[in-house]
Amino acid sequence: MTTIADWGRKPAPVPASCTLAEARRRFAEDAQAAVLVVVDGERPVGLLSRAALADNPRSGEVIAPLMTPLRSFEADTAAAETMAALLAQGGVGEGVAVTEKGRYAGLVTADSLAAALEMRADERSQRQRAERRGFVEMLGREIRTPISGVLAVAGLLQRQPLSADAQAYVQTILTSAGGVLRLLDEALDLAMGETGRLQPHSGPVHLRAMMDEIQAQWDAERAGGAPILVSYNGDPDLNVTADGARLRQVFDSLIASALRSTRRGAVEARLTAKASDGNVWLEGSVRDAGPGLPAEQLARIFDPSTAASDRSGWTGLGPALSRRIMDALNGTIRAESNIGEGVTVTFQLLAPRLEPDSATSPLGRVDGEGAIHVLVVDDNATNRMVAEGLCEMFDCTSECAQDGVEAVEAARSGRFDLILMDIKMPRMDGIEATRIIRSLPGAAGQTPIIALTANADAEDARTYIACGMSSVVEKPIKPERLLMAMNAALNEGPRGAIRAA
Repeated sequence: MTTIADWGRKPAPVPASCTLAEARRRFAEDAQAAVLVVVDGERPVGLLSRAALADNPRSGEVIAPLMTPLRSFEADTAAAETMAALLAQGGVGEGVAVTEKGRYAGLVTADSLAAALEMRADERSQRQRAERRGFVEMLGREIRTPISGVLAVAGLLQRQPLSADAQAYVQTILTSAGGVLRLLDEALDLAMGETGRLQPHSGPVHLRAMMDEIQAQWDAERAGGAPILVSYNGDPDLNVTADGARLRQVFDSLIASALRSTRRGAVEARLTAKASDGNVWLEGSVRDAGPGLPAEQLARIFDPSTAASDRSGWTGLGPALSRRIMDALNGTIRAESNIGEGVTVTFQLLAPRLEPDSATSPLGRVDGEGAIHVLVVDDNATNRMVAEGLCEMFDCTSECAQDGVEAVEAARSGRFDLILMDIKMPRMDGIEATRIIRSLPGAAGQTPIIALTANADAEDARTYIACGMSSVVEKPIKPERLLMAMNAALNEGPRGAIRAA
């Protein structure tokens, strides 16, 4: 229960026998104090204000004649009761004493009351933000698993020989399910950005390859509609150390917004890279072919709670998330209307240059002598089928386990080169299973383990690495990222500490 004591502070009181000179010294020591509590023994008897003292030039006399009457409340008086009494009495005035069994225990002033109420409002706001983020995370987990299964199965189906109509149906499934998943990711990342948990994860980025991947991804998703023109302006062999996943996320979010605004014409996405003194200045831009926006509306496209205009393209989560990401990357982002038509959103950041031989090269199969044997651990049958299909694509053989208990028993045999481990499973989760496997003697206890999970933010990833996993790959699984993580884990052993999500 909140009481009046929660609103007060406890400045040292002065006795009623205090001289005016001593009182002036006390006010000089505390430049913020407007009043002092006057006590008789331990009992508060009045207030002495700085103004009253300033109006009396004398010094040898005692302060008692200058003090004003004092109201007081016991410290355990409920806040609501106190507030009602204060309002009935005309407010706090110069101050209200807090007592404990009649003894001085504190002072409530207008400033201390305002600070206490502001603190409570901040705490309530933080609690509400945490509750919203928790709800978004829960909703994301509940929806992500079935959507990930749809995407994974549709991806495998797309590789089969199908008629043109069937391929079109599969592409529609991929596009629609991908849109739902992207919206979930944006909502969760936006919530993380509001609480300061949107942390960058830097690694090697081949800039031209990244832009080629963006073009290929959108070409695959867009069977029709406005064309997307992706270009790269810079040294074709230039590599940087940056959060490539977040950079792609900014491009993807802005391209999706631009597509919603464009009815005729093309959407243009460009990345310009200029190297200087060991760093690379990156400038990315996305331009739509829709109507422009008035200057007063442009900045508002980065606010998720405000509609910038009556068109839907540049409203919603995408631009707002892009701003959060650029803040996390120490970059900038702005929007402007083009001469003629359209809106261009431009972002800029500085990234350390990475020599070409240090960058990650694209790979087609898992490294290793002979066939790599993989244990796939997941309680979801669709996820197991997808992981096994990817292992086959990488020229690996595989077996399956449905939970952590089965995974530990299978790992005891020592016949696996690598384990792909889900996290949330019945009977025994992936973290506990990993800890037990790490305690096994011999080679079985050193088998590299990669976490496959939808829960792959920075805090989660640190937990997985700490329990003995090599790396983390986020669901829905992207084949190139899984392949990169598998090669890194096989080359570096059980504790490579590489996050490939």
